[in-house]
Amino acid sequence: MKLSIQHLTLRLENRVIVDDLSLDVDHREIVGLVGESGSGKSMTATSVLGLAPRLGFAVGGSITLDGTELVGASEHELREIRGRRIAMIFQSPSGAFNPVMRVGEVFERTLRLHGVAGDEVAARAARSCEEVLLPALVLRRYPHQLSGGQLQRVAIALALALDAEVLLADEPTSALDVTVQAEILSLLTTLRGRGMAILLITHDLGVVAQVADRVAVMRAGQLVEVGPTRQVLDHPRDPYTQTLLAAVPRLSAGTGGHDA
Repeated sequence: MKLSIQHLTLRLENRVIVDDLSLDVDHREIVGLVGESGSGKSMTATSVLGLAPRLGFAVGGSITLDGTELVGASEHELREIRGRRIAMIFQSPSGAFNPVMRVGEVFERTLRLHGVAGDEVAARAARSCEEVLLPALVLRRYPHQLSGGQLQRVAIALALALDAEVLLADEPTSALDVTVQAEILSLLTTLRGRGMAILLITHDLGVVAQVADRVAVMRAGQLVEVGPTRQVLDHPRDPYTQTLLAAVPRLSAGTGGHDA
C-alpha cells in the first residue's frame, strides 16, 4: 500500500495555499509533516480526502492510493475510500462526533455505511475498542461523557474497525496532557506495526522525534526538506528547519524509526 502525493497545488482564488508538494507515505511508515500554523499541512490532508474542492479550492497535481487517482474522482468513488481505506483523526476529536449520538451508534452507522452487516458490527466495535484499551462500555456513552484522550482512542478504534490502510492524524496529541499524549503516540506506533501508513501532521518536533520514520518540513505551502527523521533532526539542511529546531528546548533522544 502506498499513498503518493505528486505536484499537489491548492489555490483559493488568487492565493496559492500548497505549491507543488510531492510526498509519499508507504506501508508500515509514519511520516511527520511539520511546519508552523498556516503552512498548508492540514489542507494537504484535506486534499487527500477529496474535500478541498468542497471548500472552494482549485486542486492540481495527483494523489494516488495504490495507483488509484483521487484527484478528480467522483463523490461516489471518494465515499468508498473515505473511512474504509483512508481514515482521519483530528486535534479536537469532540468536534468529529455527533453530540446526540452514543459512541456505539457512531460505530454502527459508519460500519453499516461501509458494508458491514449484522452481528459483525457490534463485534468489530467491541474488538476495536479493546485494541485501543477502552472498555466496551464507552460504546454506550455520549461524546461529552468521555475525556479528550478517550475520544481520540475512539477515533483510532473506528479506523481499526474499518480496516483503514492510511491514517491521517492532524495534531492528534496537541490538546492532550503529556501522559495521554504518550499513550496516543504508542497507539500510532502499534498501528504502524499492523501495516498502516500514517501521515502525522504536527508542529511538535518532539512528537516527530519519538515516532516518525521520515519527516517533511513545510513552510508557506512548500516542502523545504524531507528525509529520515534522525538525519533531518540531527543535520538539518534548510535554514527554516534549523530555525524550527533552534526553537525547541530539547528533543527526545529516541526516534520512532524502526527496522522492517
